[in-house]
Amino acid sequence: MESSGSPGKINISSTTFAIVKDFFESESRGKIAAKNKGEIEMYFIHRIRPDFSADTAGILPNEKFLSYLKSL
Repeated sequence: MESSGSPGKINISSTTFAIVKDFFESESRGKIAAKNKGEIEMYFIHRIRPDFSADTAGILPNEKFLSYLKSL
């Protein structure tokens, strides 16, 4: 996955995307060849969704987000 990423971007697999999709804005990259895995669906994470973000840039999590993490 590292070799198929882009500098400064967070690259995740479809498995991780299924877990975090409700909390982050993302972009599908389509199927990408992954070493020893074949082609897998990949995504770029852009920012925290506004309803879970403490800032307008979507970088800092708010209390709602942190509360959810504590409940895990």
